[in-house]
Amino acid sequence: MNNPVQESQEQTTPWTILLYYKYVSIPNPEQFAYEHLKFCKSIGIKGRILIANNGINGTVGGPKEITDQYVQHMKSNSLFADMEIKQSLGPTTSFKKIFVRYREELVTMKYKKQLDPNKEAGTYIEPKELNSLYESNEDFVIIDMRNDYEAAIGRFKNAITLPMQNFKQLPEIVEKELMKYKDKKVVTYCTGGIRCETATALLKDKGFKDVYQLHGGVHVYGQEFPDDYWEGKLYVFDERIAVPINTPENRKILSNCVHCQTPCDDYINCTNVQCNKQITICPDCRIKWNDGCSEDCSKKPRPSTVRT
Repeated sequence: MNNPVQESQEQTTPWTILLYYKYVSIPNPEQFAYEHLKFCKSIGIKGRILIANNGINGTVGGPKEITDQYVQHMKSNSLFADMEIKQSLGPTTSFKKIFVRYREELVTMKYKKQLDPNKEAGTYIEPKELNSLYESNEDFVIIDMRNDYEAAIGRFKNAITLPMQNFKQLPEIVEKELMKYKDKKVVTYCTGGIRCETATALLKDKGFKDVYQLHGGVHVYGQEFPDDYWEGKLYVFDERIAVPINTPENRKILSNCVHCQTPCDDYINCTNVQCNKQITICPDCRIKWNDGCSEDCSKKPRPSTVRT
């Protein structure tokens, strides 16, 4: 017979969330992906893992005893023994399933030539060093290498954000938007660091000389300095969608409700599955518009959002 007290504790105890990546040559990556999926299912970990010829990138979560088992398994493989694995706490609803997928490139950019982040990426800058840059008034530019919908709810102070919906657009955007900063000191950032490995290699290939990337991304910076130069929430690619960085008493809201324009940083997917656009919407407008981004979409709710 199930123990309701135990079940309640399991539902309320936060999960450990792991975030990691490593650029490394993986022999027979498709077979590795198949075997890794079997292992993940066997221990019950949930999340999303990408495996390519040139590396691995994952965000997974579960009870601590399961994530500890996963970390031990990864560290026992010589390919990943020195891989940085970032940890944080999250709700048990962070992930519903486990996905392990093979793709040709770890970070798909479709550039004219293959770049090797292990040899060509920008220099790491630690969170404390980034703070020192801000405080010294040194002439530098900080560039958000994430998509525009990510930057809409959170970004670094004075950051340059890009009109980008997909990382594949970056080479063209660099040519149109960023070449004017070619001779400046440039610092890039993204969620956990992986996109900056490729982005900074691209900038250097385009002739940028003084290029840095925030080591550990916003994820690590926010754990060390939640209220210094980061403003707003951090967009994440799981069921949470966005997580707070600033402490509650210093919370900053940068975006507005799509309907009433009141300050709001709660993301949902439009109720119309044919639209499915991600929108920031306040609690009152969720009811008024039935989770829709428009009047037309509000009349086409997905079954789980029908309000009575």
